[in-house]
Amino acid sequence: MKNETCISYCVLAGVCCLFLMGCQCNPFRHGCVQGPAYDRPFPLGQVTDAHWDTQQTNAEASDFVFYDHEFVGDTSQLTPLGEKHLYQVAWRLEHVPFPVVIEESVDNKKPAVDAERRRAIVNQLTQLGLCVADQRVVVAPAIAEGITAIEGEAEYYQIIGGSNMLTGTGYLAGRGFGGFGGVRR
Repeated sequence: MKNETCISYCVLAGVCCLFLMGCQCNPFRHGCVQGPAYDRPFPLGQVTDAHWDTQQTNAEASDFVFYDHEFVGDTSQLTPLGEKHLYQVAWRLEHVPFPVVIEESVDNKKPAVDAERRRAIVNQLTQLGLCVADQRVVVAPAIAEGITAIEGEAEYYQIIGGSNMLTGTGYLAGRGFGGFGGVRR
């Protein structure tokens, strides 16, 4: 009887020592996290949340890029959709830290056109009441690199038909629940 009592006290003393030494849960429960804090796993989603936050920030920054196709030819005049984009940028510009980027010409072959486009955007933003436009508008490569018409066509047929028109397999065959496109999984 004395041995059993002694063992009980020893077990109780051991459990108390574990709690005093840093175990933050019941050591008799399955899955008890013991050990130093730097060895414990991250909370669910903590590691991936930083990645998704970065993706979201990059997407928001790309809203402030004026692409070459938003200008009429090699001029600084905006297309109708480019003008709409300008108003959207002007409305949000005071509330975000992103620069307004004018996509530079291919291989930077037309720096005069790029500078003229920058001046035009700065002037229009200034007319809309944004006095910091000169400091926020830059000419730089676009954040997201575009694709050529041939690459775009191949991607289109890849999505619609399950392959591309270059290989000739699966051309317009549909995917998922029949027909063109269907439900993509």
